[in-house]
Amino acid sequence: MLDVSRKIDCVVDEGQAIAESIIAQQSTHAGQATTLPPQAYHSESFFQLEKQKIFRQDWLFIGHISQIPQVGDYFSIDIIDEPLLCTRSEEGIRVMSRVCLHRWVPIVEGSGNAKVLVCPFHNWSYNIQGQLVGAPQMNQAEDFDRKSCQLPQIRSEIVAGMIFITFSAEVEPLVTRLAPVLPLFEKYHFAELQTAYPLDYDCPFNWKMAVETFMECYHHSAVHRTTLEDSFPGRLSYIGEDGPGWTFCHQPLRKNGDISEVLTAGLLPFAGMSEEDLRRIDLMLIYPFCLIGLNPDRISISTLLPLNSAMTQWHRLVLVSRESMQQEGFADTAEMMKNSSTAIIAEDLEINSLQRRGSRSQLARPGRLGHLEKTVWHLANYIRSKLR
Repeated sequence: MLDVSRKIDCVVDEGQAIAESIIAQQSTHAGQATTLPPQAYHSESFFQLEKQKIFRQDWLFIGHISQIPQVGDYFSIDIIDEPLLCTRSEEGIRVMSRVCLHRWVPIVEGSGNAKVLVCPFHNWSYNIQGQLVGAPQMNQAEDFDRKSCQLPQIRSEIVAGMIFITFSAEVEPLVTRLAPVLPLFEKYHFAELQTAYPLDYDCPFNWKMAVETFMECYHHSAVHRTTLEDSFPGRLSYIGEDGPGWTFCHQPLRKNGDISEVLTAGLLPFAGMSEEDLRRIDLMLIYPFCLIGLNPDRISISTLLPLNSAMTQWHRLVLVSRESMQQEGFADTAEMMKNSSTAIIAEDLEINSLQRRGSRSQLARPGRLGHLEKTVWHLANYIRSKLR
C-alpha cells in the first residue's frame, strides 16, 4: 500500500527564484537602492542562469588590437566555457572557436605567430582563418572533405581598438550602443595604444563582487587607507547617470594634491589632456564585466572570466602610448607599475574573499547602498533588465 503520510521534498529552481526576487526588488531611484540578494553571489544555479541570459546574450571584451599587430599573430582566451582564438590575417582580425573539429582538443594555447596551427592530439592543422588544411590518415573516412571543415566563427566587433565578441545573433551592434562615449575613447587614443603588459590573477569569489568593488571608491578609506585613500579620498568620488551600456565612477585627486600623484614616472601624458584630466582617474564599466581605468598617461582594460559562482579569473591589459614605450628604461617603468597595482589588488582580493564568506550566511540580507555606491545599483539594474 502506498504510504501517503511520507513527506516528499520538492525540488525548487533556486536560480529562477533568485532571479524573480531580483526583478521584484527594483527601486526607482538611487536613494532607495539596495544590493542584490546575497544568494545571487554564491548560487551555482543562478550563475548558470547568468551564463545563458547575460554572458551569452551580450558583448564581452576579449582583447586589444595591439596584441596582434602582424599578419599571423594570434592569442587565445577561454571565456564562458568556450576556448576561443583571435587571429590577424591579410583579411583582418577574426575570432573563432579553437576546439579541433576532430576530437575537441583546443588546437593552441597562449599567443604567438604562425601560418598553420596544429592540434596536439592527432596533428590536424588549420590556417590562420580557421580552415582545415591537413588531416593525416583520413583517406579511408568515407565522404570526408577537409575543404568543407572550418572552425566556427564567432561574431566580433572592434570598437576603438577593443575586441568584443558575442554568442548572440540578435544583440544590437556594440558600436551603436557605445556611440555617445566614442569621443572619450578617441580623446584617450584607445585605438593607437600599445600593450605594456598583461596581468592575470584568480579571484576566489563571484564576478559581481569584483565588478562592484572596482567601480566604487567608498571602500578606499578602509581597504586602501595606506595606498589610494591619501591621494584619492573616497568621499570625493562621484557617480553620474549610467548610459545604455555603461557606467562611470570618477575619482579626483585630493584638493592640494600634486599631479605627480596621478601621473606615472617614466610615462608621457596623452596628447590633449586638460588640467582637470591630469587631476582625475575615471573608472568605467561596459556591461557586463569589461572594466576600464582611464589615467591621463595609461589605460587598463580588463575582462573577467567567470568560472563558476565562486571563482573568477581577472585578465587585465595595461596600455600606453607608443611614445611612452620608446622611453629609456620603459621595462623598469612597466615593472614598477605592475608592482604598484599588485599591492592594491591584494587588498581587494582580501576584502572580497571576506565578503564572499559573509554572503553565505543564512542571516545575510540585501544591504542599503549610499551615493558613493551608485554604480553597484547600476549593475543591479542591468542584471535585472537581462533577467526579465
